[in-house]
Amino acid sequence: MEYNCRVYDYPAGQHVTIYKRTITRSEDTGNEDTEDLEVEADMNVNFTKTYKNEDRTKEEEEHCKKVSLSDTKNRIYNISRSNVWDWFITLTFDRERTDASDYDVIVRRLKIFLNHLQQRQCPGLKYLIVPEFHADNEHYHFHGLLSGCDGLRFKYSGHDTKDGQPIYNVLNWKWGFTTATRVYDTERVSSYITKYITKETGTFLKEKHRYYASRNINRATPRYFIIDEEDFLKVYGSSITYCKSVTIPEAHQQINYYEIR
Repeated sequence: MEYNCRVYDYPAGQHVTIYKRTITRSEDTGNEDTEDLEVEADMNVNFTKTYKNEDRTKEEEEHCKKVSLSDTKNRIYNISRSNVWDWFITLTFDRERTDASDYDVIVRRLKIFLNHLQQRQCPGLKYLIVPEFHADNEHYHFHGLLSGCDGLRFKYSGHDTKDGQPIYNVLNWKWGFTTATRVYDTERVSSYITKYITKETGTFLKEKHRYYASRNINRATPRYFIIDEEDFLKVYGSSITYCKSVTIPEAHQQINYYEIR
C-alpha cells in the first residue's frame, strides 16, 4: 500500500502527517504506530536486515536503539492523544521502604497499586504510566495520566504550579510521595509525557517495558491517503493549530506534521 498522508482522529482534534516522498506500507506488519520508522529505515536499507542479528556493528546497534525509541514515543503519544485524561501524576518511592534502584521491585509495587484501584476503588480506571530515571542516575520514579478515577483521594498540597494550578497529593499511594495536577489540554500533556522517553531510556530500560497502559485504553487507528498537500492546505489551512517540518536527507524525505482542530 502506498500513501503520502496519514491521519489520526483523536478526541481533541486530528494529527496529520504528510510525506513529500510516497511511503510503501507493508500490510502484514500489524503495527499501526511505526509508519514513521519506515522512513528512518529507508536511510540505510542494510540496517533493516540486521535488527535481529546479534553480531551488529556499533553503528547498526545505535540505529536500532534510535528506531526502538521512536517506536516507543509514537506508541505513547498515540495512546495519550486517543484518550481524555483527568489527572497527571508523579509517583516516587520512600527509599527507606523501597529500593527505588531496583526496577523490577518498583514495577511490582506499581502494578499492585493499579490493580487494587481497578478492583476495589476505580473499576473504570484508565492509565498510561511511564518510568523516568532520576537525576542521580540510580533511582526510578513514575509519571502517569489517569481518568475514570473518582475513587482516588486527593488532598491539596498547599502548593501551586508556575501556571497557578493547584498541586495535589494522592492519598491512596502508600509507597512514597506523589503530586497530581488536573489535565485541561490533552494535546499538551501528550507531548509532555512523551518527552520522558529519552536516549537514556534505551539504555536503562533495555529489554524492559517502557510504559504501562490499562487494557481498557483507547488506541486510535490511522487512515492513509494519497493527497496533494497544496489542496490540503487550501481546504484545512484555517483549522491548523500547529505545524512542524522535519527533513531526513539520508532518506531524501521531508515530513510535515499538522494539528487540526
